[in-house]
Amino acid sequence: MISLAMVAPGETVRIVEIHGGHRLRKRLSDLGLAPGAVVQIVQSNGVGPIILAVKGDARLALGRGMSLKTQVEPLIR
Repeated sequence: MISLAMVAPGETVRIVEIHGGHRLRKRLSDLGLAPGAVVQIVQSNGVGPIILAVKGDARLALGRGMSLKTQVEPLIR
């Protein structure tokens, strides 16, 4: 497992777990980013927010701190 912040643009990953308090887990879950969710990294340039593609056409900007607390695994193609 690696943090979401370390995933390269264009890769698709599955969220495994979120290291954080109840409020962080609830906020991400409300955005559709719960364990088991599949997301694609649209933009991640090392600074600023990470842009994710969630559920097809939906795009989310996730702050670097939240992305560091989100553990993911690559999808096997």
